[in-house]
Amino acid sequence: MMRRAIAVLLGLGLVTSASAAASQPHLLSASARNRHIVVTYTLGDQAPSTIVVATRPATGAGGQFLDRNVRLREPLSATVRSNGAYRMRTRHTLRVGWYYVQVSATVLGLDCTPRRPCPIHWSNTRRVRVTRR
Repeated sequence: MMRRAIAVLLGLGLVTSASAAASQPHLLSASARNRHIVVTYTLGDQAPSTIVVATRPATGAGGQFLDRNVRLREPLSATVRSNGAYRMRTRHTLRVGWYYVQVSATVLGLDCTPRRPCPIHWSNTRRVRVTRR
């Protein structure tokens, strides 16, 4: 009976770990500095892809913002921080207002081809207020 309980707990731990890995990338913070968006995020074992800023939080079937709401889209680049997270500031600026931010990452795989590209995962969403200063 004890072995069965341990096996069940270990199985739950593996499911939880797999769920956590699938939730990458994770947007830790998003803020506005001089009308630029500044984000910190983690990627897990995925490659950085895109930062997207939209006026509404609505997302499509793949988890990304709807194109009609997107105001900024840039390649995701970063500086590695001491805690293992990444930090990035957008090159372009935004008008004053409220925005929603997401980052994406590409799953790296050897079986990815132009006909079957590697899957892209989207992060959680953060709300940001851009002010005049």
